[in-house]
Amino acid sequence: MIKIGLLFYLSSIFGYIYELILCYINTGKIFSHGFLSGPWLPIYGIGSLLILLINKYKDKPLIIFTLSFLITGILEYTSGLFLLKVFKMRLWDYTGRLFNIDGLVCLLSAFCFGIGGLIVTYLFEPLVNKILQVFSKEKITKLLNILNNLFIGDIIATALN
Repeated sequence: MIKIGLLFYLSSIFGYIYELILCYINTGKIFSHGFLSGPWLPIYGIGSLLILLINKYKDKPLIIFTLSFLITGILEYTSGLFLLKVFKMRLWDYTGRLFNIDGLVCLLSAFCFGIGGLIVTYLFEPLVNKILQVFSKEKITKLLNILNNLFIGDIIATALN
């Protein structure tokens, strides 16, 4: 459970930074366009946890890429559709991009997330495993408790607004 928590937050925070950089490259401005206020995008954390399910193919990077491409593409589409239908929010729009589906997913985004699956498999998971070896379970648990409280607080604050 500790490994899952660490991977979730590491990926969520990395996803937030990735989106900030992308935003800056595309607009010249830095702004967060996530659903929550904190420095995380949980869709990236969820995607990383789903990628853990295909870890048995770790010795086959092309399969990791392809399955990550598909899994995260489906996750992005269903998340976007959920936000649109339930909250009337469109946080991203790929309309006009090559092979987009309802503007919620496109070939380029799925390709980038396929690369992300390789990053999770060959960089983040080994990093999390190293963290688990270096730091005590108690210290990691304390960190996760702090992150959980901040994350839950962010969800509650967002829901109340």
